Amino acid sequence: MLRQFLAGIFEITHGIMLTLLFAGAVITGLYVYQNRWDEVSELPVIREITGNYRQGLQAIGGLSGLALERYETGDFQAVGGDLSGQLPQIARAWNADDILRKLRFSKSKMRQAEVFTQYIDQHAESALRDMLLHQVPASVKLAQALLESRAGQSGLARNTNNHFGIKARPNAQARRKIRERRYADLHNHEFIPVAPAIGAWRFHDDNTYDRFETYEAVGDSYARHTQLLTRDCTFGHTGCYAWIWAAYPPGQEHDIREAAAAFYHRSGIAAAEFFDGDTRVPYYAACAAGLKMAGYATSPTYHKKITYLIETYELWRFDLALLKAFE
Repeated sequence: MLRQFLAGIFEITHGIMLTLLFAGAVITGLYVYQNRWDEVSELPVIREITGNYRQGLQAIGGLSGLALERYETGDFQAVGGDLSGQLPQIARAWNADDILRKLRFSKSKMRQAEVFTQYIDQHAESALRDMLLHQVPASVKLAQALLESRAGQSGLARNTNNHFGIKARPNAQARRKIRERRYADLHNHEFIPVAPAIGAWRFHDDNTYDRFETYEAVGDSYARHTQLLTRDCTFGHTGCYAWIWAAYPPGQEHDIREAAAAFYHRSGIAAAEFFDGDTRVPYYAACAAGLKMAGYATSPTYHKKITYLIETYELWRFDLALLKAFE
């Protein structure tokens, strides 16, 4: 009887242990899925900050303080007038074949990488134009577009030309329906697009009732994105991004601690939590952290994805080439 009793206890204990192990595996799996899965499994990126842009900076002979000043103040006269005509030449500072030769991914990720480089080639001039006129780094804009639109392949991008996931705002009637949870009664015309957007389209994102802006052309989406990132706002508030481009100008490294402290009451993210303890980072990483601080996206790793895309595809080359044109 004692032997049977002990055997029963062992079976019960064994069962409990297996149950706990299974539950732990499920919880761990859910955590990875919700917080890391899309980063580690889908994006064709190298997940580290290499700072290779420093080598690129050395290769072009560095940048003078005068060039940076001209860029930041938009002093086109000092360089012989508007540089818009030089953008195709500036864009050639980046070469897709050179980038692809450096990558060592699986076949499926290499196919994705080819799609990414094709997208970059297609839209680099639009990103450079916005950088020239509004100081939003081309590297950051292209990385956001790659991520938000899956290099132009997402359903939202194909149906609306919206490459940055910009939502349309609900009008008063729509807000009332949302408060009352009458989601089925909502209509696209009850959401307000901002020019150059021409309408709204239903697409599930954070909420089932979300509507996204639609555009006649992808270039309009780029212009609207720049509007959003440069509009007047109050520093420290969610949705305020204009401060980023002045605080973290390209071609340098920046300390993110001051801004992280100012936005902590909104973001809940301490400076050391953005990049695994590093608080002084390349300008594009600082810009990506600024976007996350100010609530541009809900993904907990958004800033890292943007940074890794810029690092992997050496998008900083566009920024440095444009700055060099101000010499």
